[in-house]
Amino acid sequence: MKLMIPSCLLSCVLSVGVSPTGWAADSDGGKKMYLQYCGSCHGKDAKGNGSVTRYLKIKVPDLTLLTRKNKGIYPLDDVMATIDGRRLVGAHGERDMPVWGEAFTKELEEKKYTELTALLRTKLIAEYLSTLQK
Repeated sequence: MKLMIPSCLLSCVLSVGVSPTGWAADSDGGKKMYLQYCGSCHGKDAKGNGSVTRYLKIKVPDLTLLTRKNKGIYPLDDVMATIDGRRLVGAHGERDMPVWGEAFTKELEEKKYTELTALLRTKLIAEYLSTLQK
């Protein structure tokens, strides 16, 4: 699935933080969504120690090291692309990691601004992860 959103509209929405579903209004929205969608694999602390890791074939990465591994710069775009499925992650193989962009879009298909809201959810999770960097 490819999101087709005019860049000027996308920039406006992402910079202002508009949220038709109210996630952005909640200062802990990114954390809540991270725990809901990512925590079981990546762990509450994002160190790759989630409750289901013992059942996985691959080692789940420590997401608190993303900035360190990227020469001190948090790779927001790459993190968002990994979450929403635009970036294929080799370790994820055949997309064992859920493509949350598609899941968010499906959850919101009856709502207004479906694609933008799905993208905003992805951004909030990615921004929350930036706060966990070592």
